[in-house]
Amino acid sequence: MSEPNPPPKDGADESWVPKVGMEFESEVDAYQFYDNYAKRIGFSIRKNRLNRRSSGVISLRVYVCHKEGFRGNKKEEWEVKNPKLYERTGCLAALTLKITKNGKYRVTDFEARHNHPLVIPNKAHMIKWRRISKDRGVVAEESGMIPRVADEVMNGHAGGHQHLIHPSQAYKNYLQSNRASAVVLGDAGALLQYVQERQIDDPSFFYAVQLDKEDRVANIFWADGLSIIDYDYFGDAVCFDTTYRSNNYGRPFAQFIGVNHHMQMVFFGAALLYNETTESFKWLFETFKAAMSGKQPKVIWIEQSPEISDTIAAVWPGTVCHLSMWHVYHNAAKHLSFAFQGSKTFALDFSKCIYEIEEEEEFQSSWKEMLETYDLKDNQWLAKLYEDREKWALPYSRHIFCADMKSTLRNEGLSAELKQWLCPELDLLQFLNHYEKAIDGRRHAELQADFQACQISPTIPPTRMLRQAANIYTPVVFKMFQREFEMSMDCLVYGGGELGPIADYKVAAEGDPTEYVVRVDISDGTIICSCKKFEFMGIQCRHVLKVLDVINIKELPQRYILKRWRKDAKAGSTRDNCEFAFIGDSTSSKAKRYSSLCRIFNKIAARAAESLEAYTLIEGHLDQLMDHVYQLMQSKPFEKH
Repeated sequence: MSEPNPPPKDGADESWVPKVGMEFESEVDAYQFYDNYAKRIGFSIRKNRLNRRSSGVISLRVYVCHKEGFRGNKKEEWEVKNPKLYERTGCLAALTLKITKNGKYRVTDFEARHNHPLVIPNKAHMIKWRRISKDRGVVAEESGMIPRVADEVMNGHAGGHQHLIHPSQAYKNYLQSNRASAVVLGDAGALLQYVQERQIDDPSFFYAVQLDKEDRVANIFWADGLSIIDYDYFGDAVCFDTTYRSNNYGRPFAQFIGVNHHMQMVFFGAALLYNETTESFKWLFETFKAAMSGKQPKVIWIEQSPEISDTIAAVWPGTVCHLSMWHVYHNAAKHLSFAFQGSKTFALDFSKCIYEIEEEEEFQSSWKEMLETYDLKDNQWLAKLYEDREKWALPYSRHIFCADMKSTLRNEGLSAELKQWLCPELDLLQFLNHYEKAIDGRRHAELQADFQACQISPTIPPTRMLRQAANIYTPVVFKMFQREFEMSMDCLVYGGGELGPIADYKVAAEGDPTEYVVRVDISDGTIICSCKKFEFMGIQCRHVLKVLDVINIKELPQRYILKRWRKDAKAGSTRDNCEFAFIGDSTSSKAKRYSSLCRIFNKIAARAAESLEAYTLIEGHLDQLMDHVYQLMQSKPFEKH
């Protein structure tokens, strides 16, 4: 018989542990308290004995472990057709409540010991349940989804890499059934089959399911282990891509994407959103954050949707939410189809306003000229878009880091062949398999780019700063830096004012009246340009490079070389962003240590699996590492559970 979790150390919070004498305002409060305790320990509960008074008031209630009792020999019809998902072991763990004279419910008995192994925190989602569907009368098997239906004890979230538990917010799993898209017959089963098979192959695979009030799948999110690792490196700027949903491809597909160090598209996760309410988006962004170990992006680019932007502001405080120029262009193709089709030049002029113009005055004059040229002055959609220009137009977002997202999304995207698999008449598994192949293709392209960056040396540049950049940056980023460096040769520097350690320089290209101000602070080494290119792209501009040359600085300061653009962007400490704290009870600390180690080893495994030599190296050290851990635990038996 396994022992219950040890009592917390002196000073630790043990208010989450049931105790005889505890009182609750209602039976529901007691149930939720015991349910939360069970999740932290590693088991699930169900309701057992119940006594009522003649008035209908519950006078006694007993909650038990889900492995309480034994299954009888008599089998129900549904049980014969559907094999049992777990064995009962006669576990005696239970909590007994009785009503008091003041109407509260008091714990009169608490048995903490179990006679079976408990579930480690990151495997709790794998407990499987059998339930009978109310509307179809059939048995549904759900792994990781534990919907709270009547007296059945279920959580409503699924997880692979982590287990999502939000018992205090269980209402989110009871969405109204106002669906933007109907779930195609067979989709739910196909999705569960897919995510469960992926989880077998990839222990870090994460998925979560949200249900509506009728206990049907409303939304589902998933991300594989490599996506989670990629987000750790490149999750500073994210695009929430919903163009497939808005363009009526069939199934309501959405994805979280970003840009890697080769300026290639990377995938952080995907979702099918059959229910598109504010509650659904809140669930999705909370789930995404949980899947990514609590890390939220610095900036996210979205479509023009008040529901999405308001939800992000509430769920991800501190994350800058901006309208994606890519989405703006796609929406324009829908709302202005007559203009796109009726003119050979409109697409080019509109694209220039969206993607290329960086100065506010030039943008406003070009926009006005476009409206007049194509007789669009009275178009309401364009009028509203212009009113919101500060949320999307390039001149108003230069201070926001975008990782060149606009160019990457403009040039890349899922192929037309993949889009057709979203059609509801086709098998969802076929789409999922094609989507997986598309991701694998881009990951292979990244590996090729990594190889070329390390093995193929460019022609040795003639200057010290270019040699530095060529050795550090990936080839595609180096080309962008090299262009800025070459353009700096045509810039002129004019005298500026000085105030103590701060000096301002006016810089302009020869023959161009536009002047930019570069401010240098020698006290802390900061250098800022009014063009905001570094803030926007993470690559220094020609104006700063010119000033550095003037003040005799021949190498780019390390603070202005972003790691995300380096050849070794994925090298370094395995503990980056794997933060956790040993706070509260010992069980919570153990779970956090376990979760952190899983993320660390997942990073190592992902890299080592790329070659046989790296795999052999890691495998060769495992026995030695395990011996060290064993010896450490033997020397400190008092810390054992």
